[in-house]
Amino acid sequence: MLARWATMAERLTEETVQKIADAAAIALTDEERQTILKELQEILDFVDVLRAVPVDGVEPTVHPVPLAIFMREDEPERRHDREALLARAPEAEGGFIRVPRVLGD
Repeated sequence: MLARWATMAERLTEETVQKIADAAAIALTDEERQTILKELQEILDFVDVLRAVPVDGVEPTVHPVPLAIFMREDEPERRHDREALLARAPEAEGGFIRVPRVLGD
């Protein structure tokens, strides 16, 4: 699998960058295309370096420092008076705030 990644930076071309730009509807100058090509190649080269690091036997982590997750009890509580909120709304109907339609029929 490493061989597949090792050649990706070499296979990346200006045409590939242009196809990505076209798909994203981004206009690029020749200079920008060259810059992006170089930066993407550097990223792929760095991925090669990371893929070459031996990680056999290393436990996966999501954070470098162990974290304790503290959870509180989920207790429902009434924070707002519904009627007071509806009274402040510009328009209310049937216990709900009425808003203008944003989508067509």
